[in-house]
Amino acid sequence: LNTCFRMPLRTMMLSSLRVVIILVLRLVCAAVAGSVPGPGDGLWRPIAPEAVGLDGPTLWKAANEVAADLPPRNCWAVIRGGFLVHEEYYGGAGPATKYEADSAAKTAIALVMGVAWTKGLFDLDTPLAVYGVKPLATFTDDPRSMQYWPLLTTRHVLAQASGVGQWPPGKNFTYSSGNGIQHLERLLAVVTGSEDTTLWATENFAKPMGVPGLFIADGPQLSAGGGQLVSCRCLARIGQLLLNKGAWKRADGEGFELVSERYIDMMTSPSIPSLTAGYGFLLWLGFPGPTAKNVYCRWGSTPGCGAIVEEPTNFYKLDRRMYLAPGWMGKLLIVFPDDDLVVVTLGNTAVGSARCDMRYGTSSSDDSYAFMVVFSRLRETLRLAARAQPLVVQGSSVADSNPEQPKQDLSLGPLAHGDASPTAPAALGAPADAAGAQGRGSCTCYCAPDQGFGSCFAAPLGATGDEDCKDFGAVAGPMCPLVGLVQECETYNLTALQLNRAAAHAGPGAGEVLDACSPASQDGSMECHLVRGCEGGKSPLGLETYSTACVCQTKWVACTYASSPCIAADPYTPLVPLPLGGLTHETSSGISRTDAGGWESAAVLTFGAFALVSLIVVSKVGRVVSPLSAERDGTDDLSAVAYAQF
Repeated sequence: LNTCFRMPLRTMMLSSLRVVIILVLRLVCAAVAGSVPGPGDGLWRPIAPEAVGLDGPTLWKAANEVAADLPPRNCWAVIRGGFLVHEEYYGGAGPATKYEADSAAKTAIALVMGVAWTKGLFDLDTPLAVYGVKPLATFTDDPRSMQYWPLLTTRHVLAQASGVGQWPPGKNFTYSSGNGIQHLERLLAVVTGSEDTTLWATENFAKPMGVPGLFIADGPQLSAGGGQLVSCRCLARIGQLLLNKGAWKRADGEGFELVSERYIDMMTSPSIPSLTAGYGFLLWLGFPGPTAKNVYCRWGSTPGCGAIVEEPTNFYKLDRRMYLAPGWMGKLLIVFPDDDLVVVTLGNTAVGSARCDMRYGTSSSDDSYAFMVVFSRLRETLRLAARAQPLVVQGSSVADSNPEQPKQDLSLGPLAHGDASPTAPAALGAPADAAGAQGRGSCTCYCAPDQGFGSCFAAPLGATGDEDCKDFGAVAGPMCPLVGLVQECETYNLTALQLNRAAAHAGPGAGEVLDACSPASQDGSMECHLVRGCEGGKSPLGLETYSTACVCQTKWVACTYASSPCIAADPYTPLVPLPLGGLTHETSSGISRTDAGGWESAAVLTFGAFALVSLIVVSKVGRVVSPLSAERDGTDDLSAVAYAQF
């Protein structure tokens, strides 16, 4: 915590009052600091940014610029020296409001595996088959893939190089959010002797971390692909543990080793350098320098997307090391290890770049561009942090024990960043026994685009397929949160083949100039408002680029039928009780959630009002669905409010 004391004492030019304030803050910092930075299993301790070498107005400016750049944002938090130095919330959210983290939670799973490795339960380079782990569908769908199963190790899975049954493990970067990565959970079950891997992860990781409800919605099988429900403060704890190199502290303030420092060093270093320098253990890595090989994660099947691209030059001019845990729709956990800084921002924003254009379909997104937008707004904060000489600085990389392999193609093909959790929904609780729903099937309606949450309805009597559920789409759509669409304006030099693919995606009018609203307007499922066009301004990256932004309200979504009823305890797709008269044209015009967790008929928000709202205001007034329930667990991360639906 020497950050508190290593601030440059250039106070001669400051007012005497400010000198006194800074000295008092340093004394407070010393009084509350324990042997290990961070909240332990208790509350985050807030402190003035100036006490750790930062500047409050600069942080406030950065937060508001990011909210304007990437609307709509839900929350923003900055951690330095183990203290909460700044946070912002939007649209009625608060410190305990939780959102689906999608793949940003994969980093937490890597740390859970790190706890087990630290306890000596498995070896990273011993094949999973040796432990008795049975292959999942990824390796059993095609009999030819079974030749690769005896070769698969934990290191391969953590490095996203499992080969997913299609290639030899360790030879290709094969990103997985489904069965491929779920082998980690199967290993955990074998080496711990418990099929309730969620309980093991809760007792050995989540509770010591101060977030005992982190895996509460997973069911007995831990979802290794992510998708857990988190707050900004919750995700910040993951970043702090990385800064601490696995050290944490108990309620009495005593420090202990939660995850081995050696494991953290491996996790934050290139896991298989022969494949890529930009990925550790379920964690993206960035390096400075004009010749640094950085990895740019771009998802989807539209032109320029669908591949993990490693470029030999630093395209975005990153000038410091960073760790990145991105989640679908603009959710970012960013750690700057050399600056002792953690930044978290959660939102509901599809982001496209000049190299990964999402205007031809919102299933595409460029996480690397979203990160660099945030990074550009943090430059002044990072400059101050570097000048203040932080205490916690990561050490050198640990050599990878795998033998060198020839470099392979990193192309992934079409990807879905928000793959459904492999956990069986029935594990979340008993089927809902709502009036008129007992013994009936269900209609589940997921929010767009490609989200893992939505609503569940009791299917009509006699329902047998998706066609019987289609009327629920107009009810479920307006319940979904606002969707932001952001697209970099510069046109990338697409090849003729890519242009043909673009035209195929865009359909009629493909030759017209598209703005950020273009993908949402193709099927009429969203009503969108353009809040920023391409007609002026430079990119915050300092490049000859800038972005267009759009905010949309969902009008309808697709729904699927299942013979099983809705699950009452499912926070992702909760049961929506309908009026006794059933679904009618009048009652389908809008339903909103109450604070008590129930539902009531209400008028849908009139979206046309957004035409009169400025960009920054739009980003802050995103329609918020109230929490499903309230769970108390004694920490600031889950108290008062439990789950938000997005």
